[in-house]
Amino acid sequence: MRYNFKSKTEAFDEDRAGFANRVCKLIYNQNNNDIDKAIIECGSIYSDFNEHIRNIYELIDNYIPLMAYYELKKSFADNFGLNDNEYDVALQNSKKACEDYYS
Repeated sequence: MRYNFKSKTEAFDEDRAGFANRVCKLIYNQNNNDIDKAIIECGSIYSDFNEHIRNIYELIDNYIPLMAYYELKKSFADNFGLNDNEYDVALQNSKKACEDYYS
């Protein structure tokens, strides 16, 4: 199921997701754990991750909550095939996982 994030241990152990989460943690912490500021900075590296890390898109929905939150915030529920309630839950799950993973 999308936007149900793996445990913090799993997310940081997996090679590609672990690397991405370590970068996201740095971004999140650099922005004083303010997720709205962090996703602005995340946007600047998002395309780099997509271009240079093999199949990173496979991991975002379940392993990399900052990138998932960024994706959700830059689009609308329809873009993900979600209804409004599912979209809100996805946002909440992503935000909560960011707080858990990166704080």
